[in-house]
Amino acid sequence: MMEPYTISRQVKVYSMGALIGVVSGITAVMFRLLILGLNLAFVTIPSLMGAAGWIVAPILGGLAVAFIVVRYAPEAKGHGVPEVIESYVLKDGKMRLRVPLLKSLASAICIGSGGSCGREGPIAQIGSGVGSAIAGFFKLDKNETKTLLVCGLASGIAATFNAPLGGALFGIEVLAGGIVGFSILPVILASVVATAVANLLVGASISFQSPQFGLSTPIELVLYLVLGLVLGVLSVVWMRGLYFMEDVFDKIRTSKYILPAIGGTLVGLVALFTIFLESMFGYVGAFGETSLLGTGEPYNPAIMGVGYAFIDAVLRGDVIALGAGAAIVLLIAFAILKVIATCLTLGSGGSGGVFAPTLFMGAGFGGALGIVFSAVLPFAVPQPMAFALVGMAALFAGSGRAPITCIVIIMEMTNDYRMILPLMIAVSASYLVSSFIEKESIYTMKLVRRGVNIRRGTHISALKEIKVTEIMTKEPTILTPEMTTADVFNIIDMTHHTKFPVVEDDKVIGILIAEDLFQDRIDAGRENKVRDLMNPDFLHLSPTCTMDSVLHAMMDRDEGHAVVSNPEHPERMLGYVTKADVLKAYDIAIIRLQKAGVDIDDTAPVEILDVT
Repeated sequence: MMEPYTISRQVKVYSMGALIGVVSGITAVMFRLLILGLNLAFVTIPSLMGAAGWIVAPILGGLAVAFIVVRYAPEAKGHGVPEVIESYVLKDGKMRLRVPLLKSLASAICIGSGGSCGREGPIAQIGSGVGSAIAGFFKLDKNETKTLLVCGLASGIAATFNAPLGGALFGIEVLAGGIVGFSILPVILASVVATAVANLLVGASISFQSPQFGLSTPIELVLYLVLGLVLGVLSVVWMRGLYFMEDVFDKIRTSKYILPAIGGTLVGLVALFTIFLESMFGYVGAFGETSLLGTGEPYNPAIMGVGYAFIDAVLRGDVIALGAGAAIVLLIAFAILKVIATCLTLGSGGSGGVFAPTLFMGAGFGGALGIVFSAVLPFAVPQPMAFALVGMAALFAGSGRAPITCIVIIMEMTNDYRMILPLMIAVSASYLVSSFIEKESIYTMKLVRRGVNIRRGTHISALKEIKVTEIMTKEPTILTPEMTTADVFNIIDMTHHTKFPVVEDDKVIGILIAEDLFQDRIDAGRENKVRDLMNPDFLHLSPTCTMDSVLHAMMDRDEGHAVVSNPEHPERMLGYVTKADVLKAYDIAIIRLQKAGVDIDDTAPVEILDVT
């Protein structure tokens, strides 16, 4: 039975998680309405000015975003999730209260004015800020604060996309790096409550109006594997392109207040080219006669804003009516233009997320491949736009490195659970290929560029990156087997050491510790020698061991010392290590972690040498 204190603390954290869910649900709805309201205001500019208004609108939005970010909250710049990760790992889950407030305003202006970015980054940062603020108000400890930070991020995502399980997994997988003990329960609770609150306020609806797809033949799985491999490569191109553009803007010698406006100008030009393509292919928020203009929502060029209207149109298969060739050109062209527009928006200092743009690109590239596969193998691919759906998850799996989240959240956002096998194989392939080419995700890459290296996992070991060869004493004080106890006591007095390797003819043959000197005499007629008292059965370690594995090996044998030996000649001593050296290694590791911001995961296996 758990202690009452433990139960009360858990109940308190669960209650705080539910409270965060309520606040995040309300905040997510308000944020979406704020974006819609600002978008309605900004689209009046092109209605009054004509085509040039599509350039003016993002320029004005960029100037407003720059004023907020540069003057009041630099953390509001960019896509938000990296800053939350940094707060979770390096700042004990603490965030400034002003950040979520200003982030919501800056991102709403950026998206509403036509900036190419998504809602997930801002709402993640907003929800995390809510969680951190509540933890601070109730004076919770570090672990509880970090848990509520995850609750805030997860519940914000869940409420925004009506995806409670996907939101919870996003927080656990992207932010915490895996299942983190009991704290998973308040995260799930917060996500469920936030989704329920959002549904209560605006009604339950799925994010994408997609037909129900299914797996037609086993051959399709091979094609989905190919899709995943291709999008795994493209995900790296997308990630690196984003930060390449950021470097380009950083080199421009002008005021930081102007850079987002420059980006807005270029986004406007891309939007004009997009409008030209739309007119060629008959797209005005949808293909054919039905458009956003008849649904009460404002029209925006496809690459502007979050771009969900285009994703809906692609998933519905409207694009197929254009013919295979035209559809392939259109999908690839729009996906590339979305990459360019998003890189310009966020690279210049705009504020918004990368999730929605990644889904847009994945739908474009995936849909194009689906049409190609359908043309080559029509009997095997009767629903080519199913590849657009799977492509959305695959591209984000490669860039966001959250494969489980991708599978679940796409199924929740489309209410289509029959595509789990294609999703699993494509997401896994994309994840593996992307990880092989680029070790960082689109989120951690931003931090690494700032000199903050993040490694997360369910087991944290600060000693993993310290090699035993860095800490061991290479020339320790040694004993010979013929020394007497009096000789050893003299050495202890001089060195203040209590543990010694015993060496004979350059070969280590045993270990002697101070306690061994007080054994009963073997022969009352003579003084004991080291040979009589030493322990010939001692721990041999390989020089490749890390200090965390050394500590585990010592604990397993209940010994506080070990000899580091040459694996090819275990009797040859390279160095000597004690538990005191483990503590020294820990101090060094902590300094390194504090400097580089690295959480070390997984204990490395120890290589114990067999000398029998």
